[in-house]
Amino acid sequence: MPVPLIPIIAALAAGGSLVPHAAGGLIVSGVGGYITGTFLSTAAISGLLTTASATLGVGALYLSGATASIVGGAGILGTTIGASGITGALMSAGIISATPIWIPLAAGGAAIGCGYGGYRLLKLKRKLTGTPEGQEAEFTKIEAKIIEKIITRLAKKGKSGEEV
Repeated sequence: MPVPLIPIIAALAAGGSLVPHAAGGLIVSGVGGYITGTFLSTAAISGLLTTASATLGVGALYLSGATASIVGGAGILGTTIGASGITGALMSAGIISATPIWIPLAAGGAAIGCGYGGYRLLKLKRKLTGTPEGQEAEFTKIEAKIIEKIITRLAKKGKSGEEV
C-alpha cells in the first residue's frame, strides 16, 4: 500500500507534529487540531519502517560498528606499539602523546545512543507485526516522535517526491 508522504511532510514542515490518533495510528496535529489527509495507519507505518530500514538503516549500522575501529586505540601502555586508527596515526606522527579522555567517552555515548535507538525500533517493529490485520495499533508519544524523525530524515534524503 503506497503512503503519500507529501501532505505529511508539508504539514510537519509547517510546524505540525505527529501524534497518536484516538482510533489508533498516527496523525499530524497543528495549531488548529488534526490536519486533514495526514493519517498514518498501522499498515502504512509498517511499510514506512521497512523503507527507512533499507534507506537509512544501512548507514547507521555501519557507523555504529565502525566507530571503534576508526578512532582506534593507543597501543600497549599508551605507546605507539600496537596503536591503530586515527589515534595511532596521530601518535606515530607525534601530534598527540595519548588518547584524550573525550574520545572513548564520545564513542561510548554514541554506542549507547545507537543501542537504545535500535531497541526502541525493535519494540516498534514487534508492535507492528503483532497487530492483527485490519486493526490499528495504539502508539505512544515517544513512538510518534520516532516515526516523525524517520519521515523527516526520508524527506531530507530526497524521498519526499515519491510514494513509499
